[in-house]
Amino acid sequence: MVWETIMNFSRDFLKVLVSPEEALKTVKDKNLESQGLYFYIFICAFLGFMLGGVASAITGVWIILPIISAVIVAVLALIKLLVWAIISHIVAVFVFKGKGDFTNTMKLMGFSAAPFILGIFALMTLILAKTIFTSTMLFTIMYIWAILIGSTAVNIEHRIGFGRSFLSVLGIPALIIIGLMMIVEVFL
Repeated sequence: MVWETIMNFSRDFLKVLVSPEEALKTVKDKNLESQGLYFYIFICAFLGFMLGGVASAITGVWIILPIISAVIVAVLALIKLLVWAIISHIVAVFVFKGKGDFTNTMKLMGFSAAPFILGIFALMTLILAKTIFTSTMLFTIMYIWAILIGSTAVNIEHRIGFGRSFLSVLGIPALIIIGLMMIVEVFL
């Protein structure tokens, strides 16, 4: 039973990476959106544990540092996901007249953590091989892929098309942030 669960998780994880639209439609049809949130917490905590382990090995500080780091990274990642989902949902509903639910939007956007596996490889190449360029490229691909999966999640939930979903996830929030930065710069 446990082995079958692990195999299903691996298959579903690969499906999100290879064909996010098909995978997220299946998740929505089976009413399994909560798996996205669990997956997000697990991957972010794992990355935090890795970062804490690296910091602990480099500095020789406590053995508990990886656990503390995992908790901190998981909490900060959840806050980031919450803010990202709120902004994306507001833009999708009020600008593009989407029909989705906020909680499902957040849960489906949790699957955007699937490309974070590239972040693990990027950290490993940076630490073990000192390859800054390769690590930077892996992180760049990871973030682009995460944005595309987040856009697919908003599209699946709100049914507004991929272009509008992309604008909800990245385009309009980026314009707002740039505008706010320009305003702050004028007054400083």
